[in-house]
Amino acid sequence: MTLQPPQYSIRQWLAFGWRSFLASKTISILFSSLFCLIGGILYWLLLNVDAALVIIPFISGFFLVAPLLIIGFQQAAALIQQEKKPRFSDLIKIKGENNQGIWFLVFILCLCYFIWITDALVIYGLYFGVEPIPLNESFFTDPELRDSIISYLFHSGLVGIVMAIIGFSLGVFAIPLIIHQQIGFVNAVTVGVKKVFSHKWLMLKWAATLVSIMAFTLIIALPLLVVVLPILGYASYAVYAQMIEELDITKSV
Repeated sequence: MTLQPPQYSIRQWLAFGWRSFLASKTISILFSSLFCLIGGILYWLLLNVDAALVIIPFISGFFLVAPLLIIGFQQAAALIQQEKKPRFSDLIKIKGENNQGIWFLVFILCLCYFIWITDALVIYGLYFGVEPIPLNESFFTDPELRDSIISYLFHSGLVGIVMAIIGFSLGVFAIPLIIHQQIGFVNAVTVGVKKVFSHKWLMLKWAATLVSIMAFTLIIALPLLVVVLPILGYASYAVYAQMIEELDITKSV
């Protein structure tokens, strides 16, 4: 008798995220609202200095630090999986004694983020100098400016893609491994990266799903961000639970 390989489903991960959100929507919305408020303030500040072009790498860089923002949702999701009721304190406090690796991972992901932002600012300076370039009708009426903007976005985007791949590969499994299994940083990253590359097409689809949902929310339905963030945070736990711990996420919540 041959064993069937496990079947992983992005739809199941998102369904788990939705059910978990419904089970803890009050604390989830409150927690995600804190990050949305910080992001909104930064967005407003950049707009007020006519730095609209810089907003794009700042927002895109969110995908680098997003794994850090879902630490709380990871902990709450584990409680929900165990049919327990999470509290707000479960979202803001990192539990366990052997979680020092989280802070080193925080440092690495933040470093990747700042490398991206720095490179984006350098590329911006090469194209536009120190003058702020607002996004207005000039984009449509000035062909030279339009070509420069498109080229700037393309080259800064290439740097961003590389940084995002590094951040995703490091964080998607390493963070929950450190939180839930209390293993060291090196072991968590080693196991996590191996898992990513052993299921690279599935992980590519998952990353594309995250980017698509977040991009749609940021561009089309910004107020829904306080709901989307918790759902994706809980879904990220489902990825770990199904692929690492081999738990049945379809019968929980």
